[in-house]
Amino acid sequence: MTIERPVLPFAGCFTNDPQKQTPLVFAGLPDDSQSSFRRGSARGPQRIRLAYDGNCYNATTESGVDLTGMVADLGDLPSKSSWVLTARSYQEFASRLFQIGKIPFFAGGDHAVTVPIIDALAELGEPVHIVQIDAHPDLYPDFEGNRHSHACTISRALEMRHVASVTQLGIRTLNAAQMPQLERYRDRLHIFFARDLPGELPMLSHIFKGAPVYLTVDLDGLDPAFAPGVSHPVPGGLTPRQVLNFIQKANWKLAGMDVVEVNPDLDVNDQTAILAARLLHEAMGYAARPIFL
Repeated sequence: MTIERPVLPFAGCFTNDPQKQTPLVFAGLPDDSQSSFRRGSARGPQRIRLAYDGNCYNATTESGVDLTGMVADLGDLPSKSSWVLTARSYQEFASRLFQIGKIPFFAGGDHAVTVPIIDALAELGEPVHIVQIDAHPDLYPDFEGNRHSHACTISRALEMRHVASVTQLGIRTLNAAQMPQLERYRDRLHIFFARDLPGELPMLSHIFKGAPVYLTVDLDGLDPAFAPGVSHPVPGGLTPRQVLNFIQKANWKLAGMDVVEVNPDLDVNDQTAILAARLLHEAMGYAARPIFL
């Protein structure tokens, strides 16, 4: 006889208790309207919650931080009638979180959802470094006439004065159309190509210890052998172990994080959704160490 157990979202890390005060929060940004090819990543946030079930996984990170009930799940922010209105709602939502000292963790959605979150980081009142795991540099000035495309995410970020630098890890699709942006922002843009990263990821000496960092992870930055459920898979990517070690050994102040581009329609046994959740979980543990230990 099989005993059915209730689903315990996200390894039991979440709390829905409105009275519980915790600096760590989670929210879904289920919009894929700016995807250039395949749609489906709008269903990513809910799949990430449920695939990382507490019956299979527990709330303690590899580094020993127990996050049981320590992350407030704020639900999903619905898309509006246009991307401009959706982006504004995301920006206003994130701004409020930064204003009250929360450390937010988001699940997309396509990579365009990251732009309003980076915009909201201005609330911190200090320069912020963006660290990006991705196969694509997302440096198109516009993509087929659309400045809001997920292929333009970093171009939009680099236009923001509070963004001190952008560091990209795992890139393997830089093309001629994006090269002018690389030249334009050479003093603030650091690219580490996947072919040059066979082992441990670099510790990024240009980001000083304790600096505020926002980490954005496009799951196609990892090799499709580990993350098949993405809309734009590119062979030759990073491994989960590389990225987990990178998160665990960081020496910055994590201001927030997102994982984007999980497409459940293309996933295999929730492999990509579980990986997305695991990366979020370890980063939550990293952010929580000075708080809860």
